[in-house]
Amino acid sequence: MLSDPKALQHVLVTHASNYPRHPIIRSYLGDIVMGEGLVSSEGAKHDAQRKMLNPHFTAAQVKGFVKVFEQLATRCCATILEAAATAHTRLDMASVLQTLTLEIIGQVAFGFDFHEHPEALGAYQQLQLAPSPLLLIGMFSVPGFIHWPLPPLRRRRAAKNVLATVISDVIEHKLASVNPSSHDDNHQDLLDRILTDPTSTTNHDAVTHVMTFMTAGHETTSSSLAWVLVELAARPLVVARIRQEVHTLTSVSDHATTSPLATWEGIHSLKYTQAVIQETMRLHSVFFQLARRVAEQDDNVPLCDGATLPLPKGTSINVLTSAMHLNPKSWTNPTEFTPERFMQDTPEWAADATLRQSKSHAFVYMPFSIGSKNCIGHRFAIAELLVIVATFVQNFDFALTDKANVRHLYNAMTVVPANLEMTVSRVSTTS
Repeated sequence: MLSDPKALQHVLVTHASNYPRHPIIRSYLGDIVMGEGLVSSEGAKHDAQRKMLNPHFTAAQVKGFVKVFEQLATRCCATILEAAATAHTRLDMASVLQTLTLEIIGQVAFGFDFHEHPEALGAYQQLQLAPSPLLLIGMFSVPGFIHWPLPPLRRRRAAKNVLATVISDVIEHKLASVNPSSHDDNHQDLLDRILTDPTSTTNHDAVTHVMTFMTAGHETTSSSLAWVLVELAARPLVVARIRQEVHTLTSVSDHATTSPLATWEGIHSLKYTQAVIQETMRLHSVFFQLARRVAEQDDNVPLCDGATLPLPKGTSINVLTSAMHLNPKSWTNPTEFTPERFMQDTPEWAADATLRQSKSHAFVYMPFSIGSKNCIGHRFAIAELLVIVATFVQNFDFALTDKANVRHLYNAMTVVPANLEMTVSRVSTTS
């Protein structure tokens, strides 16, 4: 297991080609995304895919999706949350967040509304079910296990077939329609952009890319949002500060036809809200470790203290982000919730910088990994998180019920609260 920042720079960046993802991990991820996509490919194929997809995830491109985030977050507030607040009913907020983020990624990834297609929704939910511990051991330990004729694996394969058919049908419809490239970029989904990209490849690759966006863009975001709500439920002063920041932004734009929460510039002015999200992602690593790597050749890995670590060919390497994010050598008071540590020119930022000898936190804070295999959609994720957190906090207070359980639970994809049952109450207009 590696956590030394200099060693991580060596393995994940400067010598990353010697440390591909472990074949079993690639097989497991490839099964989920139905092919060799960004999370399962290596070498020249990964480089080509990354080169083709990178232009679609720049800040300029993600800007066009912010309005969708705001529209669906506002709809969730006006329907599900408003109904629960009015009736004083309890909500499984994990389910609410999963539904919301799935709606967002369905529309943004390939212009699809899951709730108009219950068969596709059921298939996706089946694919997202947490495997039993025994199945997990098999998936991560036995080559080819995912193809065994076991009932739960058969159900996964059937669900994949349904989703593959749905996405393929969407692709065929888009290809048969008027050229999407003639449309305003702000009205194109990611699939439109891929299909009109001259460097794009086959329809099967497009299916894999859509599944990659859905899996990475749905589960991780909903899990991160769940932990934000856990932290906010315990911290009324943090909630008040977010709410004031949002109020300041929206009050100067009352005359605007578009909410500032639906604009890239507006949401990125919410510096404290973003710091709360970043601190939550530090304390609650939804990916508690990066995908396991394996050394292809013998290597000597440099460490911060000047020593070297010999890694023979075939050595498996785990990077525990959950431990790295709580390392007292990198973070002052590492178990405390301190959003200000992510705000430049604050004492908390300066204290952490001093501890790290003014070095960047790039190799001690990795919610989106780092290097050529970092999360291509990190700008997308942060923008979506900002919009949803700001919209929710602007309108509602959230409280954990007596049945809630916020222990960390691994669901085979991410780390989530074991039970996020909450009550919601509408914010007074005079507050």
